[in-house]
Amino acid sequence: MNRDRIGHVYPSYRYEVSREKVREYARATGVQGPAATAQSGPVTAPPTFAACFTIGGGSLFADPELGAHWNLVHGSQDYEFARPVRVGDVLECTPRIADIQPKGRMELLTLQIDCVDADSGEPVLTSRGTIVFFNAPDEEA
Repeated sequence: MNRDRIGHVYPSYRYEVSREKVREYARATGVQGPAATAQSGPVTAPPTFAACFTIGGGSLFADPELGAHWNLVHGSQDYEFARPVRVGDVLECTPRIADIQPKGRMELLTLQIDCVDADSGEPVLTSRGTIVFFNAPDEEA
């Protein structure tokens, strides 16, 4: 992959945190409490709900200068929260290539996605995910 793309920022996208999406996620993952059952009022999404809108890999594969391919696995994921994600939030999320490191026949790409409140611009969370790209033997970095 093209290490010159480190630091490249992809176009932002918006995600609206709806009550139904939080309920669906809670039911699918076995989360109990208000996130799974609340019909009205304020609801805080489970922290791992952030995985629903911070995958962000589509930008990588649409970038002809990067050289990403589909021979990959998801390596790791972490989140840093400035505040909890809540039903009704509209988030503006901006993906950026934070790093690309060769490791044997693999390349580790770290994608950082900064999500802010779309109205106030205040930080809500930062996602960092590592994608492991496997190279063919003749494509070693």
